[in-house]
Amino acid sequence: MNRHAHGLTLAALVLAGLNMRPFLTSVSPLLASLRHSAGLSPLAATLLPAVPMMMMGAVALCSASLLQRVPLSRLLLSGLLLLLLALAARSVTMTGSGLVLSALWAGLGAGIVQMVMPAVIRQRFTRRHAAVTGLWAAALMGGGGAGAALSPWLNTWLGTPLALASWSVPVLLAIALWLSVRLPAAPSAAASALPPLWRKPRAWSLALSFGLVNGGYAICVAWLPDAFHHLGWSPQAGGSLLGIMILFQVAGALLMPLLARSADRRPALLVSLLCQLAGMSGFLLAPLLAPWLWAAVTGFGLGAAFPLAIVLALDHLPAPQAGARLVAFMQGAGFLLAGCMPFLAGQLQLLTHSFRPVWLLQSAITLGLILLSLRFHPSGYHRAFGWTSR
Repeated sequence: MNRHAHGLTLAALVLAGLNMRPFLTSVSPLLASLRHSAGLSPLAATLLPAVPMMMMGAVALCSASLLQRVPLSRLLLSGLLLLLLALAARSVTMTGSGLVLSALWAGLGAGIVQMVMPAVIRQRFTRRHAAVTGLWAAALMGGGGAGAALSPWLNTWLGTPLALASWSVPVLLAIALWLSVRLPAAPSAAASALPPLWRKPRAWSLALSFGLVNGGYAICVAWLPDAFHHLGWSPQAGGSLLGIMILFQVAGALLMPLLARSADRRPALLVSLLCQLAGMSGFLLAPLLAPWLWAAVTGFGLGAAFPLAIVLALDHLPAPQAGARLVAFMQGAGFLLAGCMPFLAGQLQLLTHSFRPVWLLQSAITLGLILLSLRFHPSGYHRAFGWTSR
């Protein structure tokens, strides 16, 4: 593939990534407004971040048959089209049930796009897959930050329905760009024939790690602005705090895959998890002492962990299609778990009328993830998946 085609694919990849999170992050700074204008119930508020995460997981678990039967370009454009329609529908479905339904379809669309990207990256950028995966993750996080930071401003000028629906415009631009990119055909069934991954303990360990890290991201996206609203902050200030967190997620997603050049990814993973632990502990123990610092440190750790988890899974299996299958399984089971986390956090807050138990829970989970990550030594890759050749 020539340099122009590489550049076009990278540009389309970044634009697609920018559209993967605003449908989630644009809602959380406006929760207080939505409770009044749309009659958003506490249950609907907890379902808004949970439902799309679960849809992403469900799509990823179905990826094996979809990737074998449907061309990658058709899958990707279908996912973007679903996301476009779900976001546009928010201009006319300003009820709690309508918002949850739009979140479901948006999660389905985003899940399809996220299912396709690891295969595209591994096939098109074989030698630079770690760096390109970091770029993809950075774009994904950056789009989330834009959704959090700009939505309160858009809400002031356009009103809530149009503020939420306006995020369909960049999706339309992404569709236009991807129409000019030629993607490889779907792999044959023979090329992707692998033993069932659900029988492999390492596959479940990777899924557990990925799911709990993304659960931490989902909790912050769903509840961080609201947590500080309960501490007296305005919606704009809460949205800006989330925007700062996601800005540092972008930095973590870009930097850590580039720095983690050795075959052993554990040191980089430990740095990312220790950052998360420090930030969550700050939210727990002294939220108003240095909230911008806690948000920045947490964001850097969360942003670094996402691409590192994908690269770690791809490292286990050198064949591109085998690696894509493992990433799909990891994302499928992981996003189903991640989808439960903001719902659980919302219920904890409703029961205790405080966000302290939420940050305590996430701090404890991060400690467990630190212990789990120590198991991912490169010498165990072949033993974990003995049916591969290295």
